[in-house]
Amino acid sequence: MNRTVLKAITKKDIKDIFRSKTLLLTIILIPVIFSLIIPAGVVSTILYFDFELDTGTQKMLDKFLLKVGNEEILAFSLKEQLVYLFVNYMMVSLFLLIPVITASTIAANSLVGEKERKTLESLLFAPITVKELFISKILSSFIPAFSVSLISFILSGIIINGLSYSTFKELIFPSMNWIVLVLLLLPMVLILTILLNVLISSRVKTYQEATNLGGIIVLPVLGILIGQVSGLFFLGLGLMVILSTIILIINLVLLRQIAKYNDRHLLFEKQI
Repeated sequence: MNRTVLKAITKKDIKDIFRSKTLLLTIILIPVIFSLIIPAGVVSTILYFDFELDTGTQKMLDKFLLKVGNEEILAFSLKEQLVYLFVNYMMVSLFLLIPVITASTIAANSLVGEKERKTLESLLFAPITVKELFISKILSSFIPAFSVSLISFILSGIIINGLSYSTFKELIFPSMNWIVLVLLLLPMVLILTILLNVLISSRVKTYQEATNLGGIIVLPVLGILIGQVSGLFFLGLGLMVILSTIILIINLVLLRQIAKYNDRHLLFEKQI
């Protein structure tokens, strides 16, 4: 494998991201919304505004607490319980939207973007294998998307701990749920999102088509969020490990599929 060529294409693609106003706006706006605005708004509302729960809402909260199975949270006040549940469970699925949306936007532009910039033909006939081309596109999507996710994680911690420290008298972020999310589940979800979008981008003719099809990947994350809000399940440590294992297997299958994709003429024809 030609690492020099891989590095050159990856570096070029990352530079192209910062030249695109659409991609750059997505990379900035999505993390700001999901790692700053929403956490700050929800935590501030819970901690600094007085409210009472009606009987139905209180029963739902009690059901949530039983599902969590964390004895520590039972000793918290109502506001502390609500903040703890939001930060360590609800926000986890919200946070997953950052890498999914960011990676989808970048990866969808990977090959079809080359066509629209009229650089695909020269790239396909360059001294590089199709496998190396795909790997470079995967890397150029993974590096910025994962970097944005890590920065968002740090910013979320600063906001959450800054707002809640006076109430909890300790740092509540990150919990073990968040550590497992960032180190295990998030990379797996990110790779899956990129692999699917790169494959989609290699088969469609316009960026709009690629983003429309790639947007479907957001639906499972929304399903996780709805499942948690409804109390159907909580994205705890065990479930995150199970999901990570399943997604790892899917990723390996997709990688094998990409490894077999070695006909540059077929790839070129699909982009005409």
